[in-house]
Amino acid sequence: MLVLDNLDNKILTTISKQELHPSEMGRRLGTSRTTIQYRLKKMEELGFAKKRTAGKKTLWSSVFRQEHNKKHFKTYKGNDSLQAYRQLLSLPAETIVFSIQGNRAAKGEFSALPEQFIKEAHRVFKRKGLIIKGIANEEALRAFTGFEKSLLQSHVGRTLGIKLFHDNHFLGSGEIFSTKKLLILSNPVAKNAVVIKDKGITEIVYDLLELMFIMLDGRSTFDLNQYLRNKIATNIE
Repeated sequence: MLVLDNLDNKILTTISKQELHPSEMGRRLGTSRTTIQYRLKKMEELGFAKKRTAGKKTLWSSVFRQEHNKKHFKTYKGNDSLQAYRQLLSLPAETIVFSIQGNRAAKGEFSALPEQFIKEAHRVFKRKGLIIKGIANEEALRAFTGFEKSLLQSHVGRTLGIKLFHDNHFLGSGEIFSTKKLLILSNPVAKNAVVIKDKGITEIVYDLLELMFIMLDGRSTFDLNQYLRNKIATNIE
């Protein structure tokens, strides 16, 4: 049985970033060319590495080349996490977005995202008629406490279908936004986000969340728009 050891993992990490000749890999890793070649052939048999001929050189790369994966997976940290949320603004009109949001994520969005961006995002959502079908805990409603009227008003009028739990589900700081072609995994409290556009992943997550939402049909849909209208009208926090 073929097993990858520490040197194999180092080789895979190196060639996942750049195509290299075994001699160059040997220099970088402080190992002989013949050892590198032996290891590469072993990983080729396992389906982890591949080679191609460029002139007189044989170049090796990982089948999980990062240059390729960047098209399908991207990580954002710190203030750059805003760029993950911007992906939602480019969705086609009337796209259905399934969302699961932890109660701390709801509050974290207001802290992590600029107010102007939130308002602009809501204008885009309403103009395009994006349909948000969300699942959350009613504790998330506390996120709307203490905000000025204009920010609350920006939320009103979106096409929504919200199912709220009253127990200990969805109390974390993470959230998911899912469409057939886009998946965003975010922790706004920690300002970390991952955007995935790999069709195989986005479609299966979308189908799972759609099924989950359908299975919650017995649970009444919470009218967030009316809740916010009442909050604005009565000015009750």
